[in-house]
Amino acid sequence: MGSLILPVLVLMGFPIFLLFFFRTNLGVVFLSACGGLVLLNTLDPTVVTTAGAIIPSEGEAYVRLLVVLLSMIFAAMMFRGATKHSHLLLHFMISLLLGVMLLTIIPSSTGISWIMEITKNKIWQNVSDFETLIIAAGMSLSFLAILFGQRKHDVGKHK
Repeated sequence: MGSLILPVLVLMGFPIFLLFFFRTNLGVVFLSACGGLVLLNTLDPTVVTTAGAIIPSEGEAYVRLLVVLLSMIFAAMMFRGATKHSHLLLHFMISLLLGVMLLTIIPSSTGISWIMEITKNKIWQNVSDFETLIIAAGMSLSFLAILFGQRKHDVGKHK
């Protein structure tokens, strides 16, 4: 159970931090995390090896993690202040789904040792069986959040 605490705090706490610090549209952040994961799988190994040489030990693994986290940070910065207080519950649910998605995908994608320890846990194995359902629910709620987050234009008032 102890191996579960640090990865859960980091990977599930990061989207919640983005929500409350930037007040960002988590629907966009969820989609950017998906884009970061796709970029991670298509990234040239030479780039990862070269960038990983700067960081000692597991440098390549941390570069892979940084690709995903930076895509989320850039999206959060671009759409900061886009969340209304009435939509906070929806964005909080998206942040939880995003955290669970990161918990199921990041260990196998990056290979960081302290995150890989989570894969030995029975709870993680049970949750990872529902990975597709978690991603589908996150995508659906993300599209809903983006739809609700659109600004309304004042139609009758011309200045």
